[in-house]
Amino acid sequence: MSETTSMNRDHVAKIWLFRGLSDLFFAFDSDSPVFEDNARFSEIMGLEKFLKAVLLYQRHAECEAHPQDKKREKLNKIAMDYGHKFEVMLKALIHAGLIDIEQIIQNIYGGYKGEQLGYALEKGYLETRYPVPTPVSDKFPIEETDFTNDPLSSSGMTKFIYALCNACFFELSRTVDFTDMLHQFREKFQHRESFSRFCNCFWEARCKQ
Repeated sequence: MSETTSMNRDHVAKIWLFRGLSDLFFAFDSDSPVFEDNARFSEIMGLEKFLKAVLLYQRHAECEAHPQDKKREKLNKIAMDYGHKFEVMLKALIHAGLIDIEQIIQNIYGGYKGEQLGYALEKGYLETRYPVPTPVSDKFPIEETDFTNDPLSSSGMTKFIYALCNACFFELSRTVDFTDMLHQFREKFQHRESFSRFCNCFWEARCKQ
């Protein structure tokens, strides 16, 4: 699945999802606590690529009139304009009719509402990579104590990210055949001991192929 071939909408979706899956698997495979921030950052980046795969697929008509090189520039600009604004991307997908996303944001994961985790995701993009003056945990105080909860360290965050990614994959799989992309993913990573466990933990039944 070369990234230098035709930039039709199916191919673009496959590129972004393959990169997103690779980030998510790296996070899963990095199970040492000393790499917790690195793993969480990879999860966040994996989700970003899943969200942008759908958004770029939906907006691909904006690029169709351009020649190949300009089409790449336009797609890149659309992706860059979203930046790492997860709340904006999630709202855009809900507005586009992804009912699953709306439900996920209302669900509870590890004691946190999806909406809270969406907020923490956006803050976590920086916090998992750089020193920040005000950590996101400050927004989650434990009543009558001086302590806080940290959604970025919660297993609920991983479940929330996986749920969103599966919703994106399911939406795209209605019209895109991912057989070749999934084959490439297996070929690249199935030698890792954790690969089967990742697939069992990540994929929802409706998305398994």
